[in-house]
Amino acid sequence: MSAVRESGIREAVVLHHDEADGLTSAALTKLAMSSLGLNTRLICLDKLYPEVVKELESGHPRIIAYVDLGSGHIDWLIEANRSKGLILVLDHHDTISTQDPLLHNLNPELYGFSGEKDASSATVAYMFCKTVDSELSNYAHLATIGSLELPGEIQGLNSIAMKDAKDLGLVRDSGKGDLKVKAKGMNLSRTRASRLLNVLGSVGYYRNGPETGIDACTTGFNDQTMKMAKEFEEERKETNRKMLMTIRNDGLSQKKNVQWFHAHDNYKGMGGKVVGSFCSYLRYQRGINPVKYLIGMMNVPPDIPGWGKLPSSMVKVSGRAPQILTGLIEKGKKPSLSKILPESCSKIGGFGDGHSVAASGVFPAGREDAFLDEIDRMAA
Repeated sequence: MSAVRESGIREAVVLHHDEADGLTSAALTKLAMSSLGLNTRLICLDKLYPEVVKELESGHPRIIAYVDLGSGHIDWLIEANRSKGLILVLDHHDTISTQDPLLHNLNPELYGFSGEKDASSATVAYMFCKTVDSELSNYAHLATIGSLELPGEIQGLNSIAMKDAKDLGLVRDSGKGDLKVKAKGMNLSRTRASRLLNVLGSVGYYRNGPETGIDACTTGFNDQTMKMAKEFEEERKETNRKMLMTIRNDGLSQKKNVQWFHAHDNYKGMGGKVVGSFCSYLRYQRGINPVKYLIGMMNVPPDIPGWGKLPSSMVKVSGRAPQILTGLIEKGKKPSLSKILPESCSKIGGFGDGHSVAASGVFPAGREDAFLDEIDRMAA
């Protein structure tokens, strides 16, 4: 915070991910930046494209906050910082430490916490927010919504945000193992709030969904927002039904260590996150090999709302570990997805990041076979 104040920079750009954790984190970061008197622009990204980083970091000096993305690409971010602006990374994905004075990597993994269990990006952003201005504790409920992304009991840093939210009357136990959010413009369960934001950010990615979701974080879910989210949800359900039918009829394609499908243009008009969500659902279904890595792909257009156009079309790839494989990865008997998926993308001109049992990336369209050969080899 003191680094932001001492920099004298008056302009900030917040790059953030496109699901509930990313949208709540972005809303919190924007509140903190506004409290610091910074003029703030938001850009929602499904993946951290190098072209976007280079363009933003080579102009005039700005505060650039990478929120719920960036941790896996610390080296790039430092290398691209031609303008000598100040970089903040508020994230919980696997990362490395750095000594660069212009980059502040506020990742729980560097302080003895688990990014997969103890802290979501929304919690990291909330801690930053609260440090900037104690009054911003009034948005603690956003951290509890964002942290629903992490499985299991609320623990670690997430429990600090939950205690704050409960103490301020922003959330309460609903008695059904869930939390009821009773904050400004919100009167709904934590699960429902998370689902609405996920749908707005990912399904509505090219249709103003992320902006609508971030507004809802600070002003509440009005009727128009609820209607928009419901329509997007129906659209995704219908596409998922068709995908499931195709997979049930034809089966997944198989390699020695991976099982995979390609959605092609089935999710046209939606952000790349939807294929990851479908993989997360699919890993529990019958007919899925419990010890093979599950890989899903979809075509993504080159447009990035609020930024511009990438030079070419890409393929989004998501990887998930089914249940038995998850145990093998946790015991160190099989390689982590956060290692093999990004490396496989990188070998064919793409990039990726993620967690040990769930990761994603992008690579140029047309390189699918090369990617599958590479990840199958590394999975062995």
